[in-house]
Amino acid sequence: MQTQLFDALIIGGGPAGLAAAMALGRACRTVALFDSQEYRNESAPMMHNVLCHDGQRQELFRATTMEEMMDKYDSLTFLDTKITNARLVNNGQKRLFELTNHKGLIWRGRKLIFASGTKDLLPPIPGYKELWGRGIVHCLFCDGFENKGGRIGALGLQTPPDLDALLMAFQLTKDTVTVFTNGNAASNGEVQRLYKIAAARGATFDHRAIHSVSEIPDAVGIQLNFQDGSHEHVRMLLSTPPSVNRAANLISALRLENPAGAGAHVISKTPMGETSLRGCFVAGDTSTPAKIIHVAMASGSLAGIGAAKQLAQDDGLEADHTASTESQGKL
Repeated sequence: MQTQLFDALIIGGGPAGLAAAMALGRACRTVALFDSQEYRNESAPMMHNVLCHDGQRQELFRATTMEEMMDKYDSLTFLDTKITNARLVNNGQKRLFELTNHKGLIWRGRKLIFASGTKDLLPPIPGYKELWGRGIVHCLFCDGFENKGGRIGALGLQTPPDLDALLMAFQLTKDTVTVFTNGNAASNGEVQRLYKIAAARGATFDHRAIHSVSEIPDAVGIQLNFQDGSHEHVRMLLSTPPSVNRAANLISALRLENPAGAGAHVISKTPMGETSLRGCFVAGDTSTPAKIIHVAMASGSLAGIGAAKQLAQDDGLEADHTASTESQGKL
């Protein structure tokens, strides 16, 4: 079977990937979008801080967006599959991107957009996974407002972003803000400085070791259950676990510049999100530390526009080369 050639291949069916596909569809470019159906926010009941979609279920947002795009842009192809391999191949004078899924099916494209997102590495605390996005909050802009008003907890304070979230939390409550260190002391001078600032702002510290977390019986919030048998209640628990790129193996295979390792965003060389490899763009959580829906949509749109412009430029250069070759042949 002959491998179909697309103008652009997009890995990821979240907001970034969909925005990139729309931009390319509006440029009448053929696109194959690959959706693994694994999403970072899949456990959150609703999406927030998105104009006209505040409080909407994300699965409804994705379904409605895809339905509207399929009805309007007939050059788009949506495929529910996980890409397992990516490489560059030569097709005559052209260099193409080739993607393979877990069944060995192959697709080729002139441009490639990574909108594959990230995966959070959740701590092995019993109950944490079940409450992730449902009371355990990683982003106040995403879910903080809906949980305002009561006591707020923070699981650990190890990095400046942890401190940013903690300090912003004071605007959401008139109750106490408590850092639960889970028995981990300040490990160095920088962390001690974070503790000092938090304490000056009014944060309290609880150093007991955590056994598990659970829902508060007959109430809204999180119950922290400690190793000593005691427990505490909070309206929400702030937590920012580390994350890794979902497509880290593909990013590594193409040798995209990513000096900080698999958990860091891929470096963009242009405002349109082009990477260190010409023709390969990056968008969404894969492209920025600002991992939030409307930022993903904006970067996805820019990547799609960048790919569409580069496709047009390549067509122009190819036409010019062909015309010059034909002209020389007539001499």
